[in-house]
Amino acid sequence: MNKTKMIATIGPSSRSKETIKQMILSGVDVIRINMSHSSFEDARDIILKVRELNRELSVITGIMIDTRGPEIRITELEKNKIKLFAGNTIRIVKNNIKGNENMISLTLPEVINYIKVGERILLNDGNVTLEVVSNSSDAIICEIKNDGYIKSNCSVNIPKANFNLKFLSEYDRETIKFAVLMQVDYLALSHVKDQLDVLDVNDLLIELSDDHIQIISKMENKTAIEEMKGILKVSDGVMIARGDLGIELEIEKIPSIQKKIANAAKEAEKICIIATEMLSTMQENPRPTRAEVSDVANAVLDGTDAVMLSSETAIGKYPVETVTTMNKIIDEIENEINYNDLLLEFSRKDKTDIPTAIAYSTVDSANRINANAIVCSTMTGLTAKKISHFRPSAPVIAISPIEKTVSGLTINYGIIPMKVPMLESTDEIIEKSTSVAKEALNLQKKDRIVIAGSFPLNVEYTNFLRIEEIKEWWTLEINKELLIKAKEDIIKKYMFPEEKKQIEEEIKEEIDKILLEFEEQKEEEPIDE
Repeated sequence: MNKTKMIATIGPSSRSKETIKQMILSGVDVIRINMSHSSFEDARDIILKVRELNRELSVITGIMIDTRGPEIRITELEKNKIKLFAGNTIRIVKNNIKGNENMISLTLPEVINYIKVGERILLNDGNVTLEVVSNSSDAIICEIKNDGYIKSNCSVNIPKANFNLKFLSEYDRETIKFAVLMQVDYLALSHVKDQLDVLDVNDLLIELSDDHIQIISKMENKTAIEEMKGILKVSDGVMIARGDLGIELEIEKIPSIQKKIANAAKEAEKICIIATEMLSTMQENPRPTRAEVSDVANAVLDGTDAVMLSSETAIGKYPVETVTTMNKIIDEIENEINYNDLLLEFSRKDKTDIPTAIAYSTVDSANRINANAIVCSTMTGLTAKKISHFRPSAPVIAISPIEKTVSGLTINYGIIPMKVPMLESTDEIIEKSTSVAKEALNLQKKDRIVIAGSFPLNVEYTNFLRIEEIKEWWTLEINKELLIKAKEDIIKKYMFPEEKKQIEEEIKEEIDKILLEFEEQKEEEPIDE
């Protein structure tokens, strides 16, 4: 079970229930729906399929909605795909038209007012470059600088233009209301510029009485990088969206910027997701390039919470194979991580609050004794997130009676979220922690688990830490005594002799079978005194 989580985008190639099922079984932790390419009806259909599969497979798969944001795209073309040739000119007009090789329009026509002569316009993820040669109140004329294709709804980037656009469009407001209605777990905000954009969304969520959805701010423009500290302060996490980032900034700067954002997120104890073109070759081919494998590997080595697949699974030919490949890369590279070094790095940070101190002690203890699992009992998810932050070598099983809490832990590094009944005492927490760890990870006798939690339930932070060793035969001995006592108690309850005799024989036969099996196992491996 990998610690680095995987997010996969659903689209035409993967929207069937069977494909989503195979992707989940192959390692996907969170399903992403990009509202730039999806209708509300389509999004609802995907969400319902994921929820059905969660029930059928007894898994917890998170759901992320990605907003459109104040992005600019080409409107519909006469043909879905048109080739432009270097040296020709093309007009960008304010009127909404069906475009062709001579004239196109934009989804936000008002930006034409802000574009100056000499500025570059990048179309279709930067594959076609235009240069503005003249402008007027209703159109601009551009020279095409290189051959390339554009298509309906493809992206438009204008790196140096300074727009004064409203962050939350009416469409995005409806998207957020839809996300709240469908009780999704994560909201990825496109084209965030600063913390005020995030606070606008946070205010809307408060207005909608939602305290569950976590905000992931997408870092995809120069302004966002400059305002990174403020954005991290008001967000639950960040996504390094390298597609638009590589268009807005010099492409050679992207690797260092990626590490800068990842380190800042780690320092702020916020989620970090690395996205875009991780295995893009697999959109058309069944195997990735060596460079793509190294890209995924480096993201894992950097300790990111999650890696994301976009077009590879949304419109690619091999969505399930892509997920399987990424899962194998993550699995291989995580075996090379020195978790003690990671913890040592965190130990240098000057943080003295009680939850952080206990989380650190939990991970330190688990690493020192080579624990097979950490089990964390949590109501809000805060304790589990704190433990995850220190990147333990053992998987972290987060148990909670609250469904929204467990689904909201599906991106955090190393966490296996599980829903359990309400636990009423520390003894119940320890007993349930032991049983779920044994079942989930197939733990054996003498395997060790570290248990962290809080009791009573109104305590605001983790207040106990315990180390347990699996005592398989001790558990069976207790079960043996309980079975014998249960047999006697049940028999006493029957009034009529014929019923008593019949029930006694049936129960005796079943219990004797269990006890015989116990004795046989006991002979094979004697109990330690």
